[in-house]
Amino acid sequence: MTTQRDTFISELFERAQKDKDIYLVTVDMGAPSLDRWRSDLPGQFLSAGISEQHAVNFAAGMASEGKKVYVYFMAAWVARCFEQIRYSCAMAENPITVLGNGIALGYAPAGPAHEPNEDMAYMRSLCNIEIYSPCNNNVVKSLVDLTIDNPKLRYLRLERKYATELDSLYQGMTQEELESGIATIKQVSPTDASRGKVCVLSSGYMLGRCSELVTRLGDDGYEASLVDMWKIKPVDANLLEKHVKDYDTLVTVEEQTLSGGFGSCVCETLADLQIQKPVLRIGLPDRYIFENGSRDYHIDNNGLSVDSLHEKVTKFLRNR
Repeated sequence: MTTQRDTFISELFERAQKDKDIYLVTVDMGAPSLDRWRSDLPGQFLSAGISEQHAVNFAAGMASEGKKVYVYFMAAWVARCFEQIRYSCAMAENPITVLGNGIALGYAPAGPAHEPNEDMAYMRSLCNIEIYSPCNNNVVKSLVDLTIDNPKLRYLRLERKYATELDSLYQGMTQEELESGIATIKQVSPTDASRGKVCVLSSGYMLGRCSELVTRLGDDGYEASLVDMWKIKPVDANLLEKHVKDYDTLVTVEEQTLSGGFGSCVCETLADLQIQKPVLRIGLPDRYIFENGSRDYHIDNNGLSVDSLHEKVTKFLRNR
């Protein structure tokens, strides 16, 4: 499986060979896709070492001179650079693209210092920023074109691993589709769907588990759908309304703590639209995870296994 990081950086390399205004700034991280830049495009590749804050400020300076600049590091270090992104980029209107690799529990078992389970919350608080959480490499490739052709301050939340059953989605995605930020990717309609209508919303890696959840809800007699909301900010409110309006109950699932996260984003948009529907938000517990284990181990043992999701949703539906 080619990672989202390597897909993005390799696709960007192809464009950079023809566009000398494209620059990649990286911290002290190694990858074959970076080695290609280092050897073949040394004039457009800058290694900042273990100095993430400097990397952002340096990128902002180049962007102010009209360069198309990308900064790559672990998503965990976005928090370390929040001040620089706020002052040097958002406030100063310098359009850099921040590539945050290994979102949520992606770097397990490295521990909570490497596992940003709240980055969606603090990055959403910034003005003048767009945030994307792609589920597969087709979306990633489209993001390369978008960020080059229409530079803005953006934070791309890249998965180290993604649900391979979603590989076929979004082939030939247009820029209009990409920027819309939302799509219904699965629907189940049982012959007898008398138990109600449920819409599950998620993004990224969790979509794989949510797909199985929707199948189970269909088996239970619910009409159910799965919505991929890969553009976290800004949300197209009218389009979100279109995707959820026919459902009785909404469920948001995220590999984040709930405060200010994905579910909050959905609920805020619904409130602005004055849409009143029951919403169940499911996410990681409000704590840092120090236990050792793989990403899937932590997901399963912190309330986000398919069995646990199904139990929580059906309990919520029964108690309505």
